[in-house]
Amino acid sequence: MRNTDGWGSLEVRHLRAFLAVAERRSFSGAAGELGYTQSAVSQQLGALEQIVGAPLFMRSPGGRRPVELTQAGEALVAHAEAILARASVARADLEAILSGERGTLRIITIQSVGARILPDALARFRAAHPGIQVEIHEATSLPQLAGAVERGAAHIGFAALPTPPGPFVTRELLADPYVLVTPTASDVHSLRDLDGHRLLGIRGCKNELLIEQHLLAGGIVPSSCERFDDNALIQALVAADEGIAVVPRLTIDPTDPRIAVHALPDLHPRQLTAITHAERHLPLAATRFIETTDQVCAAQASQRRPRRRAA
Repeated sequence: MRNTDGWGSLEVRHLRAFLAVAERRSFSGAAGELGYTQSAVSQQLGALEQIVGAPLFMRSPGGRRPVELTQAGEALVAHAEAILARASVARADLEAILSGERGTLRIITIQSVGARILPDALARFRAAHPGIQVEIHEATSLPQLAGAVERGAAHIGFAALPTPPGPFVTRELLADPYVLVTPTASDVHSLRDLDGHRLLGIRGCKNELLIEQHLLAGGIVPSSCERFDDNALIQALVAADEGIAVVPRLTIDPTDPRIAVHALPDLHPRQLTAITHAERHLPLAATRFIETTDQVCAAQASQRRPRRRAA
């Protein structure tokens, strides 16, 4: 009699028992292979025959002769093998994803982290986890970056504190100090020298407003304050003697011979952070990428520390 649930009640265990009997031509042999009792195998086959609506084996009286497949059974063998093979592949794929060795990792980042930190982090991560595909997207604003993480369009966002209100978890990575960037021949060497000069900075950076307030509080009045989205453009303008920049160190290339970079110890550094969603499942690959990025940041911070001279 056909099962009223139809093919929707088909289960992998039915097919596994069926193929074991088909291969060994024996219910007892299949039971031994699967670790079932013979009656359990018979129950699985009985349920399968109800589902397909036809006998799958020709059973001989007494059960001493080998079990033979019916025409319906022979037709089902290839399909059952294909279904179990796909199930095995699905299991392997999901286990790889859950173990952090397969899948796609989506990252959104501010420009400076993308240029100065992620290349090294990506190289390390891909060497350790070659099965993970990493997608990198650049954010033009902090709200855009936070929105991508909140919607689930990105697993990780790399930005600077403070983050906008939302369901976020942050992990601090690196303190990025502010520096004064001038043309090499400039007579500007500190914030005090900025009075009357054109000041360049990064658009959308909340700390830029604090810097302007810091200057005004000290009686330092730039001729103008201009903001740009592109870090390379700011550096090029400074090199062309079109202004002086006060920007985080990671936003510029300090090896550029056209510019001079001066430390600003009086300004608090910006804090770079990894942002994730507090209520979404974070793939293991994302956790490992953040750990790798943290290692890169630690290495960069160590290289910046001045070395003590031997006594």
